[in-house]
Amino acid sequence: MPRWLGFAALLLATLALAQPTPLGALYGPVPVASVVDGDTFVVESNVGPRTVRLIGVDAPETQHPTVGREPFGPEAAAWLRARLPAGALVWLELDLGPEDAFGRLLAYAYVADPEGAWTIDGLAATQVNLDLVAAGLARPLAMEPNVTYADRYAQAAAVARAAAIGLWAAPRAPGVAEGLPPGPIVIACVLYDPDTPNDTDGESVTLLLRERLDTRGYYLWDEGSGTAFRLPVGERGPGELTIGNPGQGVWNNGGDTVYLMLGETVVDSWDYTDARPGRAGTVCR
Repeated sequence: MPRWLGFAALLLATLALAQPTPLGALYGPVPVASVVDGDTFVVESNVGPRTVRLIGVDAPETQHPTVGREPFGPEAAAWLRARLPAGALVWLELDLGPEDAFGRLLAYAYVADPEGAWTIDGLAATQVNLDLVAAGLARPLAMEPNVTYADRYAQAAAVARAAAIGLWAAPRAPGVAEGLPPGPIVIACVLYDPDTPNDTDGESVTLLLRERLDTRGYYLWDEGSGTAFRLPVGERGPGELTIGNPGQGVWNNGGDTVYLMLGETVVDSWDYTDARPGRAGTVCR
């Protein structure tokens, strides 16, 4: 179990809330449709799906056109999915600025929790924004005019930093991420549904190298099509290595198994059928 989970209850217990009732306009509960990343999710509404951005927190990116995948991005997204699974009911509290420049609803999110420190309609609840920072999986992000609980987030981050959990833990070795199998080279992500005109050209698989490695002789294998994608020859890493597929797609949108081979030996394999898609048809372990 990740170390930050064991600290979450202790951290929240130290953050005594003087006001256990949300202060702003409260809406819901509404059902969760999906989670986008560590600080963004989608809810169902009477006008269709609505994207919600958590106020006052900044979780690491899982997939971003500029920064890519940041350390603890997958962990933050997994944490939020555990708190807000599809169909779960969530209350949304608004602040003075209801939307951002992208049209996303800005909100504090609350879920029913027998151990929660907040009270909503007589029910014990937890504020997801604060919980996320206390778990060490998001940094405070105070942006006027939505700063009602900014001091609480700063306090939660200070406690998480002192406990050295999550983002505040000792730096990981390059290319090391939780949730991946052991080994010097492993499969990390698959882009199976690229945003291209024919939705196939542009597929790729991202590998993680945990140490310098001569990738000569390694290849990715798709059993269904019998296609092999050779890795570059020579020493590489540590870090990420993305192997593209410039031709027709082979990685099925409905799920598939990617094999990483060295000669006739299976070095790693991953069936991504049940993985939750991220942005632009990408799934990561």
